[in-house]
Amino acid sequence: MSRRKIPHVSWRSCQLAAAAALVALLTAALLTYPADAESDKPVRPAALALHLGHALDASRTSTADALHVQAAAQAAAHRRAEAKAAAKRQAAAEAAAKREAEAAARRAALVEQQARAQAARERAEQRAARSAPRASTATVSGARSYARSRLSGDQYACLDRLIHRESGWNHRATNPSSGAYGLMQALPGSKMSSAGADWRTNPVTQIRWGLSYISSRYGNPCGAWNFWQQNRWY
Repeated sequence: MSRRKIPHVSWRSCQLAAAAALVALLTAALLTYPADAESDKPVRPAALALHLGHALDASRTSTADALHVQAAAQAAAHRRAEAKAAAKRQAAAEAAAKREAEAAARRAALVEQQARAQAARERAEQRAARSAPRASTATVSGARSYARSRLSGDQYACLDRLIHRESGWNHRATNPSSGAYGLMQALPGSKMSSAGADWRTNPVTQIRWGLSYISSRYGNPCGAWNFWQQNRWY
């Protein structure tokens, strides 16, 4: 909505109005000046001048009052316009603050949702770790079977290629330069202790840790394999 314009009266217009008022007052003064009882006596100049002086003072006062009223009206209109503009700015600022607060709340809810999902995955992995057989399947063959039981055929194929490139399915493979260890070449190898204390010797423990790592970082084994093909590490 456009700002209401305050009417402006030029000083020339005010002068013309004042002059017109003065002429009208002088005319009225001449018409209303009291004549002597005897019509043949001339009008006293001093008395007429005094009467005209009073009329002129009244005209000046009236003009000054009119200008003062006009200035006061313009100032009041200006204050109302400024107050309306300030209220509009305040409303815009409050609306922006509300939108920002809502966006922050949505971001916080998303972070909380992701944290809950991650915690649920970790709990599921821990339950799987506790229920997974250890002694009889602590072999590379057992590790392969464990991986197949948790992946689709395509995803297992990607995992197989990845591990073949990393360790050749040797669960004791050690990189002499970096110290990476195991089927997944974890760096450092001790990170796999989160999946079990037997991470050094149990291929199933290593696979369990590897699947968790790949899921959190790449989403699935094919994502990790695609990354490896481009970078020769994952």
